[in-house]
Amino acid sequence: MSVVTGRGMSRVLRWGASLVALAAFPGLFACKARPSAVAQGPSDGAEAVVAEEPREAVLAGDSSTSVRIAALATPTTVCSAPEWPPHDPSKAADERLGVIRLGYLRKGQIVTAKPSLIKKPNCVEGWYELTVGGYVCGKFVTMDLSAKELEDAPHAPNMDAPLPYDYGLNLTNGAPAYRKLPSRKERDRYEDKLAVGKNAKMDPPPAASGDDGEDTPWYLKAHSGRPNVSIDDLKDSEGPVAERMVRGFYVSLDEEIKRFSGTYWRTTHSLLIPSEFLLVHKGSTEFEGVDMRDAAETRRLPLGWILAFHGKRYTIDENEKVHRHEHLDRFTIAALTGKKKTIDNREYYETTDGGWMRDLDGTTTAPGPPPPGLLPGEKWIDVSLSTQTLVAFEGDKPVFATIISSGKHDDEDKTKDHRTKMGSFRIREKHVAATMDADSSTDGPYSIQDVPWIMYFDGSYALHGAFWHVGFGHERSHGCINMMPHDARVLFGWVGPTLPEGWHGVRATGDNPGTRVVVHD
Repeated sequence: MSVVTGRGMSRVLRWGASLVALAAFPGLFACKARPSAVAQGPSDGAEAVVAEEPREAVLAGDSSTSVRIAALATPTTVCSAPEWPPHDPSKAADERLGVIRLGYLRKGQIVTAKPSLIKKPNCVEGWYELTVGGYVCGKFVTMDLSAKELEDAPHAPNMDAPLPYDYGLNLTNGAPAYRKLPSRKERDRYEDKLAVGKNAKMDPPPAASGDDGEDTPWYLKAHSGRPNVSIDDLKDSEGPVAERMVRGFYVSLDEEIKRFSGTYWRTTHSLLIPSEFLLVHKGSTEFEGVDMRDAAETRRLPLGWILAFHGKRYTIDENEKVHRHEHLDRFTIAALTGKKKTIDNREYYETTDGGWMRDLDGTTTAPGPPPPGLLPGEKWIDVSLSTQTLVAFEGDKPVFATIISSGKHDDEDKTKDHRTKMGSFRIREKHVAATMDADSSTDGPYSIQDVPWIMYFDGSYALHGAFWHVGFGHERSHGCINMMPHDARVLFGWVGPTLPEGWHGVRATGDNPGTRVVVHD
């Protein structure tokens, strides 16, 4: 088997210090959780203005041109009509029946709209009709792209990079996330006794002398593992600290701010965290799946991936004797002929260059049959849990293949059984990034802000990028299907529903359907 070079080369992710830190956080390799950035629309009060709405009035404007508008809130809901989707369709006025949320914008994101406003009592500022379809209430957008309200808006996600944002790993139990820039006095008070820097990797300080521990904050107590606190326990409704973080939480970073009281990272959720509590993620180029749409790509199914750290290339002579040859790096991709042999209870897969790949060293693609009722050229995704591989198809033609990490299974302890659900599904909604957090009875709480390239296909199960581990080809998650960020971004742009430019999330509809996903053993 030859080592792939040039385009599509398999490259190992280099983490530096952050990879060492990750080993202490098994609960992070998770997914089965609620996304905290799902579009919820405006407040209940805004949606409540529905009684006896008069005929809509369109303000004069040149409909042959368009205007640019920026979202003032996260989320800024995009509706299918200039109406708010009803909470209870059985009690909704006729004009609200069938109205849905098509998607949403994040604060600061810019889209184009028709200049004419549709004035209605349910949005006194008027509704903007987006040029790509959908409507946003003028209360939640502005034509002034330099408006003061946008000063704290996060920068737009990088849609052309493996990761849409930069990320930081919290090293300290109890690290504060401030609502506003704190003074030195406030930092002395709220960060008292917290270990930072090198000390953050040591055991937390014990309770104060003479204290029985009952009144000692959770983050100043010693913990044998992850602290037994809930996500809600970490939040504070008053004071400068919005929440306390558990060691191992990830935050998405907007910009670094230096002030008299210290240096801070502002998150994409507008909170401020002292930089000494964070280890900034320093990932480099990741290995890439095989994109068969590329004219320069010659590899086709079946494919194999070396997963072992000490994989080898093999040959088999005419006497069926196996010979071991040069070392192959982890994540090396092998083009296979489809021929295999079983020798001494081990399977060997022939490679297109005349070598052989041993089963113990990696995994191979094993897609199932197309789903019933598939239209010619229709997109669909095959996920094999037994081989931890994913293949994207257009009809019966494979167009992309890679390795994944699905949910960990445990046949003995159901509390640790997070296996990925099998079946035939469709992508229900897509998010450029959204926070996943949850309280886990076995691993403790976990939180990862702005998990990238999320594609929900059933309840809380999703395909998404994972930058916090490199265990691909093996079960790792709490139920979702983890992919290398590069591969997740490729798939995100390929699957339906199509995400309009400038939107942060989109929901599948009859006119913008979701791609099929088939998950099997």
